[in-house]
Amino acid sequence: MLSALAVQYDFHTSKHQQLIGWFNKNFVKEGKIAPKYTKIINDAYENRSSGDYGVFVSFAKDDVAEMLMDMKDFLTRIEQYILS
Repeated sequence: MLSALAVQYDFHTSKHQQLIGWFNKNFVKEGKIAPKYTKIINDAYENRSSGDYGVFVSFAKDDVAEMLMDMKDFLTRIEQYILS
């Protein structure tokens, strides 16, 4: 969904960190989207990286449930921005 937002603004990258940086600079720091979304996307990226490259990664069920709720909120907000 974040990539769809980037394409809408003619920003293209193959790097997750560049995409997240672009989002933070152009939407969060500009006050277009609440700062809580920076934490959500950064945490998601960190967890994904840990899962891909960590030797052993374990997440508690409650933590995963909270991450899921946060990501649903993030996706809903990005979708609203795309459609506006």
